[in-house]
Amino acid sequence: MKKIISLLFLFFFLMGVIYLNQKTYSQEREYGSSDFKERRDKLLSLISDGVAVISNSSGISGRTRTNPEFYYLTGVDVPDAKIILIPLEIAEKTSNPESWKTTLYLPPKDPRKGVWDDPELFPGEEAMKETGIENTADINVFNSDLAKLSSITDTIYLAYGTQVQFVENIKKIMPNVKIKNISPFLDEMRWSKSAKEIEIMKKACGLTVEAFKEVGRFTRPEVYEYEVEALVNYIFRKNGAEGAAFTIIGSGPNSCILHHMKNDRKMEDGELLVVDIGVVYKSLSTDLTRTIPVSGKFSPEQKKIYQIVLEAQKKAISIVKPGVTLAEVHKAAMDVIDEAGYGKYFIHGTSHSLNGGSPYKPTTLGLKLTGMYGKYRMNNYFAADNSLLPGCMFTIEPGIYIPEKNLGIRIEDDILVTEIGHEILTKNAPKEIDEIEDLMKEKLIYIKETRDRS
Repeated sequence: MKKIISLLFLFFFLMGVIYLNQKTYSQEREYGSSDFKERRDKLLSLISDGVAVISNSSGISGRTRTNPEFYYLTGVDVPDAKIILIPLEIAEKTSNPESWKTTLYLPPKDPRKGVWDDPELFPGEEAMKETGIENTADINVFNSDLAKLSSITDTIYLAYGTQVQFVENIKKIMPNVKIKNISPFLDEMRWSKSAKEIEIMKKACGLTVEAFKEVGRFTRPEVYEYEVEALVNYIFRKNGAEGAAFTIIGSGPNSCILHHMKNDRKMEDGELLVVDIGVVYKSLSTDLTRTIPVSGKFSPEQKKIYQIVLEAQKKAISIVKPGVTLAEVHKAAMDVIDEAGYGKYFIHGTSHSLNGGSPYKPTTLGLKLTGMYGKYRMNNYFAADNSLLPGCMFTIEPGIYIPEKNLGIRIEDDILVTEIGHEILTKNAPKEIDEIEDLMKEKLIYIKETRDRS
């Protein structure tokens, strides 16, 4: 009898493993395969003179998670997966159009996946059903399929930031190929977000606000920056997010380092702490910054500078509506800070887009640019002539940084452009001086108190 029970247990265990190997690679998500197909079809309508080839690799920009452009088009998170997208116009010029299908390339089925490692999507009918992509193939035939493209096109579209090695491989296989950048087309598509993306971002911003609030309750002298970082990561994961997009926790002198990532310093009484955090939730990322006093109370000088930055941010936010440009948003913030006498301490742009759609057209608004610390310093990324549209998402984050005083202040919110104006997606994160000081008196919610806060 025991032998029969053991055999039955083994049978059901193996059936479970097989089921997991086939099914659990599909994580719960907000999108359906039709959403990704709609995006691919839109992209293919924008390119007709070449074939798009996109790889899910880390690229030259140091990505450690899914290539966001690859996920945007496929919904797939499999390392080094690739996709070849062939416009209908090109396929129809061949003698056998049906043989030139958009194809997703995946690693072959591995029996260890789902047992030793997490389950992963593999080529076959299940993958086609899951993704809505017409054809899937083993990644091992990618190069041979790439070579065949020479017979139908001499132009390959690649996304900006594609690994140099990948580009060189394409040139080796297709010596006469013309390489074009597909990112401007993707940016155009991603500039205005869909209703589903907006809904996800609102949830993601809520998680980010939650994390910041607990940071405010937790921060005090003698705490290390990495403790705050750990707290942020804990709250993100506890609430079902993929994790942090980044954690900039800069105290004292580190508050003047725009992208301080070491997070290794012990905070001291009387200092400021810049908390710049973002969550990755359902593949979308947020970006929130608040500056708080480590001791729980702003000093008079800190209050003065903080209020200038806050007024600059409020002014910039107030002008946001369809038709306004990021250049005008930057100017609105810069004018307030410049008039207060701190223009040379505002050393970066005011805005950047969120989750793709970065406009790359430079602008001067008829003003003379005068170098890095110029009155209206702007560049291709932070200031552009592209008009804001309903559905656009971007940050507004003015700052003042005075290294000689170890005093850095930045205030950042995520903004959604609506039909008639704007919505501040991170509005529930306290930013008025009294709101922040009151927050820092509250009891912790997510973790137990371990030190005396008196």
